[in-house]
Amino acid sequence: MSTSPEDTNPNDETPDAAAEDTRTAGDTGAGSAFLEGTPVGPPPVPGGLFAAETFSVIGLLMFALATLHTRLFELFSWFFLSGAAPSHSSQQAAVLSAEVAVAGGLSALSVLAAAVALFRGGAATRAWSRWCAAATVVVGSLMLIVSVLTFAGLPSGS
Repeated sequence: MSTSPEDTNPNDETPDAAAEDTRTAGDTGAGSAFLEGTPVGPPPVPGGLFAAETFSVIGLLMFALATLHTRLFELFSWFFLSGAAPSHSSQQAAVLSAEVAVAGGLSALSVLAAAVALFRGGAATRAWSRWCAAATVVVGSLMLIVSVLTFAGLPSGS
């Protein structure tokens, strides 16, 4: 086989040249974009007042307030799990039921805000927002169930 210029035909395609042409024609540049760190998807939309990230943070803050401010777990273990019915006056029973109702209301609001964050989120939503909202929905729902069970187990004042 001769490699002189007069023996080679530029229109003559070899199998190697055809395979190389198909590789370069089908290349979208995604591999080089990945190596360069260029985002392939749509650019993230800027956050705002009604963005998914905002509702995610609101839900998390309400959940933290409901968890840290109340004695819900103490009352749950006292009235629902142990079945103890200590004698309380009607004023004490009203205070306990109001405390459990506030904890349940804050839990419900935190679940609602986090659910709105999940529904408003999309492909461009930041990952921390989706994780935070999902965790708030799951744990806030459990806390709402605990609130309802505790409220049902509270003794009425005598």
